[in-house]
Amino acid sequence: MLSDRDLAVTDLYGLRNQTTHTGPPGIPGLPVPTTILADDKGVVCWIDQSENYQRRSDPDYVLGALQEHIA
Repeated sequence: MLSDRDLAVTDLYGLRNQTTHTGPPGIPGLPVPTTILADDKGVVCWIDQSENYQRRSDPDYVLGALQEHIA
């Protein structure tokens, strides 16, 4: 779980949707809803994202990915 109020991590991963103007006060854009699983070395092994800001990863889908990739 990550709180990214200034969207610094969002920008680091290139996940800011610049086409919307409804971001945090003084910060244009919204983060693309994204779930990233990384191994103990920080290597990304799974990613799920949606351009629809209202859609988040289904918990069962994430759990399945965890069981498959992080053993």
